[in-house]
Amino acid sequence: MTEHTFNPTTIASTLLGAWRSGELLSSLPAEQQPPTLAQAYDAQDALFKAAGGVRAGWKLGVGSPAAMRAANLPRPLAGQLEAARCHASGVHLPLPAYTPVTIECEIAFVLDRDLPPVAGRTVQPEDIRETRVTFEVVRSRFVDRKTIGWYNFAADNVGFEGLIVGEPLCAGLDHDALRTLAETAVVHLDGVPKARGLFGDTATDPLNSLNALYAHAAERGITLRAGEIVSTGAMCEPFDLTGTGYRLSVQYAGQTLAFTL
Repeated sequence: MTEHTFNPTTIASTLLGAWRSGELLSSLPAEQQPPTLAQAYDAQDALFKAAGGVRAGWKLGVGSPAAMRAANLPRPLAGQLEAARCHASGVHLPLPAYTPVTIECEIAFVLDRDLPPVAGRTVQPEDIRETRVTFEVVRSRFVDRKTIGWYNFAADNVGFEGLIVGEPLCAGLDHDALRTLAETAVVHLDGVPKARGLFGDTATDPLNSLNALYAHAAERGITLRAGEIVSTGAMCEPFDLTGTGYRLSVQYAGQTLAFTL
């Protein structure tokens, strides 16, 4: 397939149908598969537009050194957060079907100023209004997102299903708070410890993820907006769940972030 034959709206329609129905796709037809990462992001844009959502921010995935190495990716994948799918602590998150989801406890930043697309931009402390903790619920529209190719997963909005957002951990950027959080956070499933912080090559550096978003925005000509939230990737070990009836929580700095599924 040559570049000029790829139609991002076609794949967007296929993915949106699966998103709404809960159907899981084993793969995409060969003619719909994006041949480049740039075209995968074109399809993601088309999917987000077709869904009619309002962008509340961004998510990064496949962001640890080990994950990027295994996926042969130069930087994390970027997805878009739909405002209607971002929730406060205590929410019950309904799913459209009993399909598997991945739970990731993450560090997120709220931007404090507009950031026009500039190549080579790096994170500055004044970019960040506050730091928060989030739970991301990942629900790919594919049976196995790890085997269908990372371009298809990028087109699938990096599997975004929902984000549960905690109260501010701290104003601005506090490196000590980030370090303490990664060392002490424990995710509980139905009241039982389930996942702890990641370290070494398996850990996502939240500032590296934010830098990756800056590079993505520069390439795509996107202005990042003040007030947008950026969830930077798994801080604790991700884990999969199937079905419903679960209670999830994490305690940090005297706060609790919780939701039910």
